Amino acid sequence: MLFLLLLWPCEGVSAQAVGAGGFLRQDPDARTAALAGADTALADDSAALLVNPAALARLVKPDVAATHVVLFEDTSFDVVTAAAPTRRWGTFAAGYVSQTSGGFQGRAGPNDAPNSFSISQSAYLAGWAASPRLPWDRTDGAPRRLALGLTLKSVRETIDATSGSSTGLDAGALLRLRPGLDLGLKAENLLAPSPAFVGSGVRYERSLDLSPAYTRALGGDWTATAAVRWRRVELEGSEFSGGAELRYGRLLALRLGMRPSGLSTGVGLTVGNTSLDYAVLLGDLGLEHTVSLVQRFGQTEAELEQTIRRGISRLSRGEGARLAKAYLQKADDELRDGRDADARRDLDAASLLAPGSAEVASRVKEADQRWQADVRRQTLSRLTAQALQEEDQGNPLAARQYWRSVQELSPEDVQAREEIARIDSRLTSEDRERAATLRRAQEANDVALALAGAGTQLSRGELHAARELARRAQTRYPENPQLREFLAKTDEQLHSFVKSRLAEADAAQSRGDAAGAVAALESALRQDPDDEELARRTAAAQAVLRRNLSPHARQEAEQLYYQAVEEYLKGDYDTAGKLADKVLTLDPTYEAARTLQAKVAAARRYAP
Repeated sequence: MLFLLLLWPCEGVSAQAVGAGGFLRQDPDARTAALAGADTALADDSAALLVNPAALARLVKPDVAATHVVLFEDTSFDVVTAAAPTRRWGTFAAGYVSQTSGGFQGRAGPNDAPNSFSISQSAYLAGWAASPRLPWDRTDGAPRRLALGLTLKSVRETIDATSGSSTGLDAGALLRLRPGLDLGLKAENLLAPSPAFVGSGVRYERSLDLSPAYTRALGGDWTATAAVRWRRVELEGSEFSGGAELRYGRLLALRLGMRPSGLSTGVGLTVGNTSLDYAVLLGDLGLEHTVSLVQRFGQTEAELEQTIRRGISRLSRGEGARLAKAYLQKADDELRDGRDADARRDLDAASLLAPGSAEVASRVKEADQRWQADVRRQTLSRLTAQALQEEDQGNPLAARQYWRSVQELSPEDVQAREEIARIDSRLTSEDRERAATLRRAQEANDVALALAGAGTQLSRGELHAARELARRAQTRYPENPQLREFLAKTDEQLHSFVKSRLAEADAAQSRGDAAGAVAALESALRQDPDDEELARRTAAAQAVLRRNLSPHARQEAEQLYYQAVEEYLKGDYDTAGKLADKVLTLDPTYEAARTLQAKVAAARRYAP
């Protein structure tokens, strides 16, 4: 069909816009040209600055676009635009439009020799658009229904050596009536430029565009779009045009349009962030060719998800490192949106995909610190509010307890220190005794909770975790005898455990079992990670074992590890755990597989 249209003879007026300011009513890109200008509700790049500035609000990526149009002899039309969407302030855009015609001849007098001259029209553009929240808009991240935009322009027209300039303003609106159905409105020259050459200026004609567009999925990756446009130009009257687009995914688009001046058609190709579009208009002056190039930057969250899904199915070390970067970018977006839990999950995935990466480790640490700071800030805010509430209700002792909790979390908190001192200065002896009773009750409760948690860890054989819980409570209550007793017993068990594992390691080494020695030493180190001598001996044993591993075993272990990560990310924790066990059987020094085992165990514990 495209081939036939290119050869179809066509009669009618030129597609070239006429009248004052007509060059700014030219189709600014190949997609608009192919759809016969019916793009007011469909613009999807920075050329929206000229098509409908409101459409800028729906851009999700920064882009730069350039269009070149070959018109009649010695006449060309060029457009360059750029846009940058922001999360808070809407989308900002800028552009430059130029139409130049040469080969004209003129005489100063009837007997003078002719001189060649040219005529040029140009405009510098600045645009802005935003989507205000309407009462009926959804709040779950869905696109907002209304978008509004403005384009400020500074135009200049030149005939030979004489020129004139002026400024003007366009406005646009875009309304989503329902999913797939949009209505675009553009008012051009709302404030009309009026460049003057010698005498008074010629005011640009005002125009109004109204265009509905409907998009429907056809099945598979195919979608179809149909749009019509009604345009009224102040002195030229009204005209209707329409176009249709058939698109395969994001890759390929076929377009067809019809306007009073004739047929138009075109194709579009998108690879990654780069789009190349071509259109041809059939008019009485011949074929008018339009070529546009759009370069976008970055990835949307949906594209990142697609990249991750595609990559998970063929995980390897190289693919894992690439996917880790995608997860990091996704986590950055989630942190900016305040979705800390999602960001921590994606950073966790990145750490599995790129074990040992300093960048990933740094980002995980940064996210953990941010999360801990947020939790601490929220806790302090809640405790402060409770303390003030108790004071207002006339409960100074309860208020003092809350202020004490604030002070324990934040010793530098001046307000807590001053409030405790003020309350203490007003307490009677009876109040002081009640305060002491409350402190003892709180201490007993806190210690009981800490010992219960530590006891649970101890029953699981997690000596280090049990000791850390008890030590944390001891920093608050250093004289508590229950905590001292629990820590003494735990230290005794830990010493006995490490001693037995060291004996196992010695025995394994004496019989040449390097894997057994490493397993025993690593088991001891997990329970006593602060023992520097134990860490040094474990590292030396691991180095010996790694040297003894064959290249085939290392490669197989790596392949199994990434298979395990793939299953973990898909949510199949049983398979992931079995694969991680196989990795450690092949290579007991594979620390990333041990980390994965721990994550699998935690996921099984908390999975519904």
